[in-house]
Amino acid sequence: MKKLKVLLVFIALFLMSCATKEKAQEKPVELKKVDFLLDWVPNTNHTGLFVAKEKGYFAEEGIDLDIKQPANESTSGLIINNKAPMGIYFQDYLAPKLAKGAGVTAVAAIIENNTSGIISDKKLNIQSPKDLENHKYGTWDIPIELAMLKIIMENQGGDFSKVTKIPNTDDNSITNIANGLFDFAAIYYGWDKIMADNLKINTNFFYFKDYADELNFYSPIIIANNDYLKENAEEAKKILRAIKKGYQYAMEHPEESVDILIKYAPELTNKRDFVVESQKYLSKEYASDKEKWGHIDGTRWNKFYNWINENNLLNQKIPENTGFSNDYLE
Repeated sequence: MKKLKVLLVFIALFLMSCATKEKAQEKPVELKKVDFLLDWVPNTNHTGLFVAKEKGYFAEEGIDLDIKQPANESTSGLIINNKAPMGIYFQDYLAPKLAKGAGVTAVAAIIENNTSGIISDKKLNIQSPKDLENHKYGTWDIPIELAMLKIIMENQGGDFSKVTKIPNTDDNSITNIANGLFDFAAIYYGWDKIMADNLKINTNFFYFKDYADELNFYSPIIIANNDYLKENAEEAKKILRAIKKGYQYAMEHPEESVDILIKYAPELTNKRDFVVESQKYLSKEYASDKEKWGHIDGTRWNKFYNWINENNLLNQKIPENTGFSNDYLE
């Protein structure tokens, strides 16, 4: 009987020890909070980020990615000044900053090819860049933007001087075209063109890249502060590994991914049909090979900046192979 009591006490102590170990194992792992800046309001360019957050891909890497909209300052300015480590930007807008030696690097391409181009009122029958002559252009009056329009028109034998430039002060160019403020504008197919179709606004569209190879630049991209990358290379790789999984999931599950996006951006709830169409389009554009999502082709990157240099669009030249790296993608 005494031996039985000793055995029972031993078993009880053993079970208590197991329970204590199990509770210790269940203690949540502390995640490292890292800020990540969007370029604009949440949209389908950003879906993979929110999918990665919702699916726990960042948590698997020990990261709590805090996805934020920049308040007043530019995303690139905040990252260049090391007020945030990473965020979303564009190769064309990055050009003048790199020319001045900004300490920032593009570490992934969100979309494989440039999906921007020219949208116009359908009744004007603008089918190619040459047809833009004698029409009104809603412009942000940026040298690179105007030079892009000029080159595709001249490549088609058109005369850029016959275009009337109208200041575009509205993020929504579609409404201005529908209201006749101007006849055409530069937009992204995956958002504005699909928005126009959803609103039953009849438009024509063509891509910049179809009329000039050098204009197949990367837009949007993920950029990071150079000091951050130097001091936190492994952390950057973890973040990009999770983001890549998020975009790969969005490529295969566009409608579910839209619901995740809307969960984090409830202002899109009443626009779900439009957002679904946008997502279906972009899910095919993120990458032709999902395993290569994010990869930046150096030849394409350099071709765009060489074109900027050759046309003297900036005060300083951008050196070859400046401002991008695939080293943080796995």
